Amino acid sequence: MTRKVYIPVFLTLFLCASNLTGQESPVEKGLNAISLNAIKAQLGFLASDWTEGRETGQKGEYISGDYIASMLQLYGVKPFGDYPQGRGFSGMQMTSERTYFQNFVIIKTQPGEQQVLKLKTKEGETVKYIDLVLNVDYTLRPTGQSIEIEAPVVFTGYGLKSDKLKINDLGKTDVKGKFILKISGAPAFAREKLTPSELSAASREFENSAMSMGAAGIIEFSPESVTAGTGNRPEFLNMAPSEISNRPSQSGARYSLPSKNREETFPRIYLSASSANELLKGTGINIGNFMRKAGNNESYTLPVITGKSVYLKSEVITTPLQARNVLGIIEGNNPEEIIVLGAHYDHLGMHDGYIWNGADDNGSGTVGVMTLAKAPMETGQKPEKTIIIALWTGEELGLLGSRYFISNSGFPVRNIKLNVNFDMISRYISDDDTKKVIMTYTKSFPAFRSITEENIQKHGIDLSIEYQPSDDPPGGSDHRNFVSAGIPVMRFKPGHREEYHTPDDETNSTDWDIMEKIIKLSFANIWYLANNKW
Repeated sequence: MTRKVYIPVFLTLFLCASNLTGQESPVEKGLNAISLNAIKAQLGFLASDWTEGRETGQKGEYISGDYIASMLQLYGVKPFGDYPQGRGFSGMQMTSERTYFQNFVIIKTQPGEQQVLKLKTKEGETVKYIDLVLNVDYTLRPTGQSIEIEAPVVFTGYGLKSDKLKINDLGKTDVKGKFILKISGAPAFAREKLTPSELSAASREFENSAMSMGAAGIIEFSPESVTAGTGNRPEFLNMAPSEISNRPSQSGARYSLPSKNREETFPRIYLSASSANELLKGTGINIGNFMRKAGNNESYTLPVITGKSVYLKSEVITTPLQARNVLGIIEGNNPEEIIVLGAHYDHLGMHDGYIWNGADDNGSGTVGVMTLAKAPMETGQKPEKTIIIALWTGEELGLLGSRYFISNSGFPVRNIKLNVNFDMISRYISDDDTKKVIMTYTKSFPAFRSITEENIQKHGIDLSIEYQPSDDPPGGSDHRNFVSAGIPVMRFKPGHREEYHTPDDETNSTDWDIMEKIIKLSFANIWYLANNKW
């Protein structure tokens, strides 16, 4: 006998509706995959003594890179690095598929034993030389090659070039084959009108123009400096001034990518005030009067320096340093529209008996990008745009890893539609303001703000965002290379605390709450941007 069972229509509809309402959307699946316990565990390892401060090209950084690659593999993110040569991480035999590592060479340049700098004064038939003492009378940023040169000197004031201020300290000055003498920093009126990053950019623009005009080199001094030093100049020209404070000693080394550019033989000399006064003696240039007029933005005429020249002989020692970015790819339906999620995983290493573990800088950003590699894989949906997961090396040496990637990505730069940069995302601005986060982004894309505002409200993310759109988004981090390439950028930045670039940057100072919220908000934004037009 067959028994028929009748289910009321209203109950069928209720069960169907319950099933539908119980389904998670792809973005919700991704958000639920973001685990605070996983964030803590990953940062705990990356910022531990085992990784020895993750200095570029050193054992601790290689251990970190292998760990990051293993996690990307675990999440199912495909490798996007070089094709294999030999064995991969964990000693496994590689296949013909890509690896997770983009290998490249960084050139480390250090001063050799022979360093000679002389000031030459010629008066009629009389020639006088003054020998200067390294690290007392002058310091020298090593060039990429050993050089020997004698050249006359021209004074250009502060050495700035800014369209915003409508100033160009080069003017019509003939600098070809001459050393340019300039004052460190900027006049008062410029400091009032420009941000530190804009001032740094104005100085870089001046120097780039000077190089293109054939100048022999830059000589810089600070009138207040008793001994030689870099004054207000960043040690690494591609970094904001705040990015180089409290650094461990690098023994006068400079780091660069292999290049045939003239900058490799373009010296930068930093004089003590007394040495600069000796060089200016008898020229008719009064530095105090000049600085006073320049500070008030008054016009001035600089005398032409005659009978003065500088002799430089500098031996350098160059060493190749093997470095590697860690790269993965989440393939989208459109391989020609790419979003790059990036963070630098290198830090400052071990020095003077201390380990710079860099929990915030930039273990936090590294874990952020690793987490954002996992979340899209948990959505169960292929994004429309392709997402590249990038962990850069060499940021602390001058943004070198991201710069190398942009020039060697294997696809046209125009395909990169956005770079989202994660650098130092685990500190409150202050203990009294635990929700505030600064969002810097490319001004011509106002949708970045509206999308962020919508996701904060939609997903209940308790953050207070201070929006800072800019035509030239500032900061001394890897997004600057994308800005220079004309690529839109976005970046969340909470606090910048006293532990920055010290051995005290440890996980016990991490503000886990704000780090987790920034990662969740970033995923919601990225998932929208990867699947919609904007």
